[in-house]
Amino acid sequence: MDVVRKIKTKVSSGFKMRGLILRPEASRYLVEVLESVSPSELEDVIEKVLDAVEKQPLSSSMIELSVVESAVQDCTQSCDETIDNVFNIIGAFDVPRYIYSVERKKFVPISMTTHPAPSLCGSSRDKAELFRERYTILQQRTHRHELFTPPAIGAAVEEGQNKFQLKTIEALLGSTARVGEVIVLGMITQLKEGKYFLEDPTGTVQLDLSKAISFNLFIGFHNGLYTESCFVLAEGWYEDSVFHVNGFGFPPTEPSSATRAYYGNLNFFGGPSTTSVKASAKLKQLEEENEDAMFVIVSDVWLDSVEVMEKLSLMFSGYATMPPTCFIFCGNFSSIPYGKTQIRSLKESLKALADAICAHPSIHSSSRFVFVPGPEDPGPGTILPRPPLADHITEEFRQRVPFSVFTTNPCRIQYCSQEIIIIREDLVNKMCRNCVHLPNNNLDIPNHFVRTILSQSHLSPLPLYVSPVFWSYDYSLRVYPVPDVIIFADKYDPFNISNSDCLCVNPGSFPKSGFTFKVYYPSNRTVEDSKLQGLYFLETGQTDMAERVADVDEDMRDPPAGEDDNDSDRDEDDWAFPWMVNEDMEEEDEEEEVEDEEPLDWSPPESELDLDAPAERSGHIAVVDRNIMYVWGGYKNAQNHGFFDLYLPRNEIWTYNMESGEWSEHVAGGNLHTSMSGSCGVCVDGVLYLFGGHHARGNTNRIYRLPLRAPSLDWEEMRDLKGLPPSSKDKLGCWVQKNRLIFFGGYGYASQEFHRGTFEYDESSSLVWDNPRRGWNNHIHVLDLETSTWSQPVTTGNTPSPRAAHACATVGNRGYVFGGRYKNYRLNDLYYIDLDTWEWHEMSVPQQGPVGRSWHSFTPVSSDHIFLFGGFTTDRETLSDAWLYCVSKNEWKTFKHSHTESPRLWHTACSGPDGEVFVFGGCANNLLSHQRAAHSNELLVFNVQPKSLVRFCMEAVLQHRERLASYWDCLPKHLLHSLKQRMSRVNTLGS
Repeated sequence: MDVVRKIKTKVSSGFKMRGLILRPEASRYLVEVLESVSPSELEDVIEKVLDAVEKQPLSSSMIELSVVESAVQDCTQSCDETIDNVFNIIGAFDVPRYIYSVERKKFVPISMTTHPAPSLCGSSRDKAELFRERYTILQQRTHRHELFTPPAIGAAVEEGQNKFQLKTIEALLGSTARVGEVIVLGMITQLKEGKYFLEDPTGTVQLDLSKAISFNLFIGFHNGLYTESCFVLAEGWYEDSVFHVNGFGFPPTEPSSATRAYYGNLNFFGGPSTTSVKASAKLKQLEEENEDAMFVIVSDVWLDSVEVMEKLSLMFSGYATMPPTCFIFCGNFSSIPYGKTQIRSLKESLKALADAICAHPSIHSSSRFVFVPGPEDPGPGTILPRPPLADHITEEFRQRVPFSVFTTNPCRIQYCSQEIIIIREDLVNKMCRNCVHLPNNNLDIPNHFVRTILSQSHLSPLPLYVSPVFWSYDYSLRVYPVPDVIIFADKYDPFNISNSDCLCVNPGSFPKSGFTFKVYYPSNRTVEDSKLQGLYFLETGQTDMAERVADVDEDMRDPPAGEDDNDSDRDEDDWAFPWMVNEDMEEEDEEEEVEDEEPLDWSPPESELDLDAPAERSGHIAVVDRNIMYVWGGYKNAQNHGFFDLYLPRNEIWTYNMESGEWSEHVAGGNLHTSMSGSCGVCVDGVLYLFGGHHARGNTNRIYRLPLRAPSLDWEEMRDLKGLPPSSKDKLGCWVQKNRLIFFGGYGYASQEFHRGTFEYDESSSLVWDNPRRGWNNHIHVLDLETSTWSQPVTTGNTPSPRAAHACATVGNRGYVFGGRYKNYRLNDLYYIDLDTWEWHEMSVPQQGPVGRSWHSFTPVSSDHIFLFGGFTTDRETLSDAWLYCVSKNEWKTFKHSHTESPRLWHTACSGPDGEVFVFGGCANNLLSHQRAAHSNELLVFNVQPKSLVRFCMEAVLQHRERLASYWDCLPKHLLHSLKQRMSRVNTLGS
């Protein structure tokens, strides 16, 4: 009898604690059921019954017998441990919605609240609830943290243990005096242009972030990416209606086990199970015993790419003997943006994929295939959650491959007791671009990103105008409780990061990262890095990206520092290339490793081998020797690959004869290690010297020489140089004087050695894969070609600011530099340095002179004049204006010409023998925009100086060549040679 009384007491108190009252008949029934339960398990069983009761739609707090009977029936089931619950795919629109009840301190299903059922066309209330629910989840989680939990009444506070108390914004606004050292949980908003506010359900307060941002060591902002619409813990003081922030931190994260300890076995995740699969011992055992289970994760599965399809067939062949549990294929499923022909093309591509799968019966019958659409796949815009691909597109594929599921983005997979969330969205770059303040400490961007997502308990903590969501379905993007695995199918570099018992994985873009993918093993919760290579694939484990070997059979090589079709903040100093093989390499190690790898430059298809002119390009070099212009390097648009760019082949050199006007192609040998753009090239005594540049793995500081007058063209690396070389960089300038190469400025890595001058870190360089970070400099390095020695002179005078993408010109013993990019400015200042005394001089530029620019050319055309053409302005306008600068008068004059409809940036300009300037290549539009770059292979010729008497005579002889042909043999050999070269055409070049 005492046992029954004890059970009844525990049952009654348990229900009362949740604000519920049992009917007498319900109480008797429940006590009878619980008599068979052992005392050690009694409390847990009562909690399960209570959870089951609260799941049901309750009309009042009085619990009827029928409700208790239904709850007991749910609890006595086999915990949903049937085989049907081993593997389940849950679409975003099928995720159950729970709402936190402040009164009950519990999550309750939406059916127990007054909230309407969610719909795609949400109301204004849904938008407000979206942020209110995010706030409530983070608030209750923060209050549970040990730092914010007040000690129990009467309990002694441990020595040295600090406790914090959250304040509301309403509490601050109600104070007329200074409120010091408070912590507020709120959302960052920008209610006015350039002014940030903190917002919570009680009010809004303006923020002063100056102190937080001013900390040199980034103490003001703890690890994470702080964007608008993020919820933060702001610490500081309140005075005069402004909250002065000392520091920002994110709400503390919490592992799933801690969350479930408070809320029991509610099935937040979704699926057929009525309770969380975490409570199933049988599923846990099955998961551990099935050691062969594996999930193959591939992102950007471009089904319209022949090469991608070949690699997938290779993958299926490799896994045929041991089929994976599941292939997770994430979009985009096309390499080109959505268009009117894409649906037909996608159907055909899916048919080809079905053929490849059916060719391997073991995979066809054993593996499941999950397809998650990407942002550019056919569908209703870019709003999350995104529905699956339309049935009429996938119907035939699903009939041929029965174990295939086309699901939503994001989606969820429940495997045994594990919970996996998958989202295909390019979030990393979006969050970096929308940061209030970019992180600049040693923690890399993926770690900042993962910490932000888990702290916010949301997959897309961005402003709705940046990442729109269906208001009523925002809950489907929650990451709460924390799952076992989150797969971020992002075009950013691949990563594996574990945080708060959650494994966060990014497979990267399959075609853009050298055909790498991830394999997840649920039994031991590990991820393996894999890569398809040649006729086989490698499983490389936790491989450093620097160890990846390029596939020499690829048709499309790693693109150059060109453009990012999703990054509006790209610039010539730091290009974000999500599709590039982005190894994090130390400056010196990177140089050694690249040498041993297969070449990364691109080989042209056969149709392009027999061209009569070089391909269009930007970022190349051009030099002149004996009236021959030599062109090397740069990059161009890839054909049939969207916005991708390809480096031009490293062994290809084009020459242009300035007298005959003919192009010729040459193949160079030697040990030039890779193709590049942004290098610096100069010619001295018939030798081309090539320094620096940007290749597929970053910057370099190698220097090469190419003798142009030798019988064959062969690159030679200059290895045994003495002295301290420049750091790895590109977009620098060079002067030549007295057999010396004098390099100035550029953009690249900071060196570990001391260099005279200034190096300015680019705050945005941490957005991309650069490690170490990059920046601008104004260093001068001199290479003496006679002694093979590097040196740095001690300069005096007014030194120019650090810069890159500027232009240099040598006139006498003066080295001139004009313009360039520094931070967010493109300059129009003019300096020269005395190359004998190393004294800097700043020259005034009149207001009506050339505007600030970068990526322009600045070419000496006489001993007193320098020709300026083209470039790119701060307003991102590509220029076609031309100017002549008079050295002796320090005077600028506009130069009228006929090429005003041919703007150019990142082109080359070479001075010809008869006062002409030959401008070749470059880009004719905004290279940083989302549109396809208009690279050019046009040769623009400017007659800058009056024609010489010899030139007039030659043109007269050519004009009357029939009458004067018999006298040609009387001419000196060099003039006869020139006439014969010009004879094939009447030289009408010029402007």
